[in-house]
Amino acid sequence: MAAPTWRRDDVVLRISAKEAARYPGLRARLGAERLPTNRLAQARPTAPAVTARPYVEWDLAAEIGEAPHWVLELPDMVLINANEARRWHWAKERKVAAAIRSATATLARTKGIPQLNRARVLYVVHPRTRTRVFDPSNWSLSAKAAVDGLSDAGVFEDDNAAIVTGVDPRAGTRQDGAHIRMSLVIVDQGKGNEDAGT
Repeated sequence: MAAPTWRRDDVVLRISAKEAARYPGLRARLGAERLPTNRLAQARPTAPAVTARPYVEWDLAAEIGEAPHWVLELPDMVLINANEARRWHWAKERKVAAAIRSATATLARTKGIPQLNRARVLYVVHPRTRTRVFDPSNWSLSAKAAVDGLSDAGVFEDDNAAIVTGVDPRAGTRQDGAHIRMSLVIVDQGKGNEDAGT
């Protein structure tokens, strides 16, 4: 014997005789509670459209002021983005990190940055011209490799927290180029550092 059926808006619910006996009025209650499809669509609130605001480019002078600092502009090279690096082979990530480290060490030696007892490093990510919204903290792995390069160049005896007080991301000006670019701002925060300059 086929189970009794309840039909509403082209949807068929099959209720067994056992269920119908156990729950009197089940079919009537289901019929009263179910809304037609068009009423469900009308009842659903529509989410407001989210418009992405363009990011605010970082102002070096406003944050640094007169503090002694050095700016290193890394060349147009491949950087490590945390979102993309998940799909990379570990050897590729290591190779890119080594290139960033080497380039930073060379730039620091060329610039003549002295050894610093205490400093803060700001890494400024410069996206492509049409970029409106992005998260500069995604390039933290590139920044880590760059700080290691500063240690290789003798700017820091070690990159522990007692010497490097922070490695912080900033959103830089847009630029034309094959890759997103990065620059470093090394801010002197220690006493006794000699030959400080910009």
